[in-house]
Amino acid sequence: MEDIRDCLGRLACCGDASTGYVSSLYKGHRTTAYLAIGETFTVERDQTRTDVTRSSATSFEIHRYKKAA
Repeated sequence: MEDIRDCLGRLACCGDASTGYVSSLYKGHRTTAYLAIGETFTVERDQTRTDVTRSSATSFEIHRYKKAA
């Protein structure tokens, strides 16, 4: 499992590219998913957005944004 961080350096979620498993835990609420190649998991927290796309069986493509106020 690799740590995936948002644009402010906070932990957004953890993921395993070989299985497609992605998990996010925030304030006691856990969200999990198994992504097929090409699917995206989005984590929005406070004023940030993190898009995690499973690009292959070995890696994720991560896009981090700070939302406009």
